[in-house]
Amino acid sequence: MDEQKFDYQYKDPNHGHYRELFYTYDKEGNYSKGVRFHDDSDRIFIEQFWDNQKDRIKEAHHEVLAGNKSPIYYYMEKTLMDPMTLSSQASISLWRVKRHFKPGVFTRLSEKTLAKYAKTFNITIEQLKNIE
Repeated sequence: MDEQKFDYQYKDPNHGHYRELFYTYDKEGNYSKGVRFHDDSDRIFIEQFWDNQKDRIKEAHHEVLAGNKSPIYYYMEKTLMDPMTLSSQASISLWRVKRHFKPGVFTRLSEKTLAKYAKTFNITIEQLKNIE
């Protein structure tokens, strides 16, 4: 099978649109790759999604600084996780993860539990404890 040659320039100067590599199944059921250009509706959707995510992260940061939530909540939002995903990744039960969002509970967590969260977020325990 001949492999297609792709020009890996991300922005097409002729169209002014950005392109992305997509993986699909062809007519014979084989896995193939192809390049498609984003149109304006895709771009608007992606921009709206990231604007929403930035707002959620900013709100989580304010909640932590106000003392309403623990830093675990902020880092969960920052890494685009939800409580279920965080529970699975950190190997901590869901009800405990939700409980750890409370600042009073967070301050009493063991180093072992903090290490699980730090490893999940790919940060140090010190960064987890001292949010800027």
